[in-house]
Amino acid sequence: MPRKKITDKVDKVLDVRGLLCPMPTVMTSKTLKEMKKGKSLKVISNDITTRDSIPSLCSEEGYSILDSEEKNGLISFVIRT
Repeated sequence: MPRKKITDKVDKVLDVRGLLCPMPTVMTSKTLKEMKKGKSLKVISNDITTRDSIPSLCSEEGYSILDSEEKNGLISFVIRT
């Protein structure tokens, strides 16, 4: 039986494709603040500024990035509150 990756289970998905800076980061921050501690959020974006702004947000607010991926023009992060 294959092992599950840590990112196989996320508690919530935030799809911010089509939105431009600063909206993806603002919406990510708001969503994370509404979630209970220890839960995970997957953020999907196609705005290249999120490549830097989401990790900065997590660093400033004390959230952990469990996984990140950039593929086919999409940038995704899995963040633990």
